[in-house]
Amino acid sequence: MIDNWFQNSKLKKTINKVVSKVFLGRISANSLTIIGLMLGLLSALCIFLSNLVEFVFEIMIISSILMSLSFFIDILDGTVARLEEPTTFGGILDIFCDRIVEIAILLAIISTDPIQLMWPGIFSLSAIILCITIFLMVGCVAEEENLKEQQKIIYYSHGIMERTETFIFLIIITIVIPWRIILLLIFAILIFITAFQRLLHAYKMFYSKKK
Repeated sequence: MIDNWFQNSKLKKTINKVVSKVFLGRISANSLTIIGLMLGLLSALCIFLSNLVEFVFEIMIISSILMSLSFFIDILDGTVARLEEPTTFGGILDIFCDRIVEIAILLAIISTDPIQLMWPGIFSLSAIILCITIFLMVGCVAEEENLKEQQKIIYYSHGIMERTETFIFLIIITIVIPWRIILLLIFAILIFITAFQRLLHAYKMFYSKKK
């Protein structure tokens, strides 16, 4: 939802101008993707280590900052890629790294209280698998003109939980420790809803062409 709004906002044009002046020609989109991956994994490591240290609040803040930087760089690498002209491998690498970060953070959160968080965590990971599966299936069979319109290597079907909403939820789950069980369950439900939204979108997009 937020990602869809961002694509048509003035903020995107402003970021494009800044990125073209500061980053374009100095660092590649793939390099930014790897940097974002490293920051995301460091964020997950901080969450995992929170059980082993006394300053839990401080390490959660550090984790949230690293997670925010990872997400910000994820925005930058997409912008640089579009300005350079996106490549197939770059699109695949971006999706691969995004999922690694999300899974690593969820596993780290589950590790802080495996008895209480195991099932909510499993539901969340299952929802992500289902959602990314339908996302990739739709993207693989979408028509070429749709790809050009979206300016992405893989056709992007929107839903209630996209990259920005996922990031916001992961930040909240990381910081609000006492509510992690409930937040993980809500997170999983919203991801499942997104998967069915994309399935419905696929039905409308492909079935309508047969009529």
